[in-house]
Amino acid sequence: MKTRKMYIYIALMILLIPMLSACGGPQKVDVALTTYAITMSENSGKAGDFVFHVHNDATDLLHEFVIFKTDLAPDQLPVNAEGAVDEEGAGVTHIDEVEVEMGQSADLAVTLDAGNYVMICNINDNNEMHYAHGMRVGFTVK
Repeated sequence: MKTRKMYIYIALMILLIPMLSACGGPQKVDVALTTYAITMSENSGKAGDFVFHVHNDATDLLHEFVIFKTDLAPDQLPVNAEGAVDEEGAGVTHIDEVEVEMGQSADLAVTLDAGNYVMICNINDNNEMHYAHGMRVGFTVK
């Protein structure tokens, strides 16, 4: 009788282990965009799939959330003559981006390899570069 129960437990474990490992899903990071600031619930993660849930908390400005892979410091990204980050500049690799209207939310799903990343808002609003005003944050993937 004990052997039969043991076989049932082993069979259940064999069935449950793959199902439990599949439950992980993408890593979720909440992102708040405000007037000239980006705040994230996490500043690092493990290589793999991510969903950035981006909310524009600003009541006065449109924002975007742009992801770059780079070893440059967040305030040292290459900029063009207008002060916008050159998305094809030396030392940066553009990964993806999403634009978010005031008071709205959007999800950005990406796969990130191990390395350093910088998230920014690269909007120029009446000659006010959001990046230059501090809308940038570093993120590390291990």
